[in-house]
Amino acid sequence: MNQKIGFGIIGCGVIADFHANALFGLPEEAVLVGVADARPESAQRFAQAKQVYAFASVEEMLACPEIDVVTICVPSGFHADIAVKAANAGKHIIVEKPMAITKEQLDAMEEACARNGVLLSSIAQSRFTKGVSMTKQAIADGLLGKLVCADVYMKFNRTQEYYNSGGWRGTKAMDGGGALMNQGIHGVDLLLYLAGDVKSVYAVSKTLARQIEVEDTLSAVVEFKSGATGVIQATTSVYPGYPRRLELNGDKGSIVLEEGNVVRWDLENPGKQDIVLQPTMYSSAATPTAISVDNHTKQFKDVIRALRTGTKPLIDIHEGRRPVDLILAIYQSAEEHRVIEL
Repeated sequence: MNQKIGFGIIGCGVIADFHANALFGLPEEAVLVGVADARPESAQRFAQAKQVYAFASVEEMLACPEIDVVTICVPSGFHADIAVKAANAGKHIIVEKPMAITKEQLDAMEEACARNGVLLSSIAQSRFTKGVSMTKQAIADGLLGKLVCADVYMKFNRTQEYYNSGGWRGTKAMDGGGALMNQGIHGVDLLLYLAGDVKSVYAVSKTLARQIEVEDTLSAVVEFKSGATGVIQATTSVYPGYPRRLELNGDKGSIVLEEGNVVRWDLENPGKQDIVLQPTMYSSAATPTAISVDNHTKQFKDVIRALRTGTKPLIDIHEGRRPVDLILAIYQSAEEHRVIEL
């Protein structure tokens, strides 16, 4: 793969714009060939705006030899079906979060990708921020000592109008869950990335302020395999909404992140990293699109690197399903009112 890698975007909703702009940010490495959508008029409109081809259907896109990778930007409940079709067509895959919404869907995607020898990367762009990278390195260097607590607080605001704007939003069948599965999954991914695997979880889930099928408020207590404990809170029901806050506390130091920015760096041995504490510039706490495209671009670049070198991307199919598996266990705990062992 020495030439530019050809991409196609499936689904022309809000997030597709981020995928297109991420690809336009890599003009030497990637080319956006075209787009497809279940509504042809949406594909035509998006294609015209981006000056690319509008495929008449997903099947036409998957048959196109110029496309090496498809990016899936449809409602969550459709991710697995399209990913399996893409894998069977020999296309590599980038899929928006969550990778899928049931264990059966996750398993089907893994099987199809393995059978067809294609790469799948699930969007987890928050891992590519400088603050997260520095925190990951500090933990690896032992600068926090023994990890004691690892917590993530995602107190967001989504209005009833937001949920009403799309018939799939806030539904079990298409969203897979509410505040945790949709808005909170990036925080869950970062928690697992930085603090490691979870051993057990106990959760309480409620729908307190929005008229939706799924939760708008959830709290979970987790025990990590390392022995550390933690809290996961996810809401879309609080005003005005606050940036995601990730707190990591060890017996030798603590680090706090707001979104991707380090806001506390309190270490007994601060190490050699040049730390600049800075306020949060971008936050989707109240507006879903209030994020930068930069980290999507970094993730796309990492996928291209993996394709060219035959290595794994930072977020491969196994990493992509980890936060979903944990969220499904959290939902099971809330439904059955008991501790779930992972």
